[in-house]
Amino acid sequence: MKLLKNFICIALMSMAMGACDWYSDPLELVYPGTDLSGNKDDNKESELIKDVEQVLATSADEVWKIVKENVTVYLFFNVEEGKYQMKSTVNPKLVSYEYKTSVNEEENVVLSFAGSDLKTILGDETFVVTNAKISSITCKGQESNTEYVWKRTARSEMDALMTEEEKVESLLASVEEGGGWKIDLVNACYFIFDTEQKTVITKSEREPQNVSGTYSLVLNNEGKVELTLVQSHFETLTKENVLVVTEYNENSITWQGKSNGTSYIMTKVTKAEMDNIKTPEQQLIEKMFAQGWGSGVIRSASDGNFAAYYYVTKDDHTVHFLSYANKTVVRENIVATVTEEGVLTFQKPITVSGSSLSAIKVKEDGVELVGLTAESKLVGNVSYGKDKTSLYKMVDWIKLPGGGQPQFKNARCILSANLEAEYNRVPAFDFPIFEWNGDWTSIVIYADNYYFMLYQGGNMTPIEGTDIIRFNKDAGLAPGYGSDINKVKSDYPNIYGFLFDEDHIIVRSNETPEAGLYVFSISSDSFVYWPQPVFQ
Repeated sequence: MKLLKNFICIALMSMAMGACDWYSDPLELVYPGTDLSGNKDDNKESELIKDVEQVLATSADEVWKIVKENVTVYLFFNVEEGKYQMKSTVNPKLVSYEYKTSVNEEENVVLSFAGSDLKTILGDETFVVTNAKISSITCKGQESNTEYVWKRTARSEMDALMTEEEKVESLLASVEEGGGWKIDLVNACYFIFDTEQKTVITKSEREPQNVSGTYSLVLNNEGKVELTLVQSHFETLTKENVLVVTEYNENSITWQGKSNGTSYIMTKVTKAEMDNIKTPEQQLIEKMFAQGWGSGVIRSASDGNFAAYYYVTKDDHTVHFLSYANKTVVRENIVATVTEEGVLTFQKPITVSGSSLSAIKVKEDGVELVGLTAESKLVGNVSYGKDKTSLYKMVDWIKLPGGGQPQFKNARCILSANLEAEYNRVPAFDFPIFEWNGDWTSIVIYADNYYFMLYQGGNMTPIEGTDIIRFNKDAGLAPGYGSDINKVKSDYPNIYGFLFDEDHIIVRSNETPEAGLYVFSISSDSFVYWPQPVFQ
């Protein structure tokens, strides 16, 4: 009896399956045997189409592959929009079209690609789906009655099919994030391509600001790729806006100007280089810094007396001059540009120490101030140590340990007018106590006691490439004497501000060990001059 029941059950199941034109595979989505959306009887055609489109939809890195004889076609479907992308070995250019779905009298889903070039490529543009699985779709071409099996495959296969324009565009997009391309000209031109938006940003060492434009790539009549730049800085630099590809590899593209015939080599550049584009002025000033001539001293050629000091700032390519005579400071700031190689030319001549200066010429072994007369000379900023024989660059002299420098004391200071009144309030013995103390690497002032204000420590050379000094207010006071720096700040606020809130040019008054010491502010006309070195 049990065997009879099993036989009847199997027979009923066979009848049911025989009555169905489709089958169900429990491991794969199958069209239309797997009912994914409930009862199909209410809207059978819609549900059949939905089942097929669920199969058609792929992940972003997958496509459908169709092979017929020696032709391969790739399709990627955007089911929500009713569109698809296509490439083929016949036409490797990526194109996009719309597709249509319907159900025929035999309840088969029909996919129509009318308007595309599938008819030309395969001989069919309408396909009747007979079986649809996740891994493959079987269909029949309505025009040719050819049976096709579409296979799901990696999108990289389709992407590997490229026209020459697409290959060049893919290369343009292949830079590291934040990187770009460069063509070396007198002033190198940089390019950042957005291949999705078809936009390009161009800039150069002469004009580091972004210039936004557009570009296009087409195949010309000779089968070569042409790049057309619209509103680019490159056109301003070269009077050319159409470039023709002559050769390329993964790191460079060689172009030829369509109108001027000039060859240009475009190479990849990193984000670091893109972020650090330097103007010719910045490049030349950096060379001055490297040679130690970001600052210098103008002295009298006859006696070596100090006349002026210059220093250069890179970002605004400005040359700053400070001159001194008869207790008066004169400041001149002049913007400079590179108009010929190796020369930083002033926007207008300026008069310094009786000379009309027009430029700084940078040489391999130093610099020349163009216009400096024979009565003056340009020298480095140096100073003698306490032994009267050792010479140091000022940036090194300022950091000599205790006892390395002479002291400057035992004489009245000469100060700018804004500091003089406070200096005269310092309790006097033979003269007010305000000294440069090389033994303690301190500046000493007398309030209710001796205050040894330490100037050594971090943050000693704040201006790049120069020997301009900032005293370190965080270094504090030498122990054992005055203990509260606020006493100096409250009693002598202008002197305190000059010492610790401003940057300083420090220079000896002439080239002998017995020369006095000037300390000038670079942001005001304040200064202190200690006239008498003490070597004991």
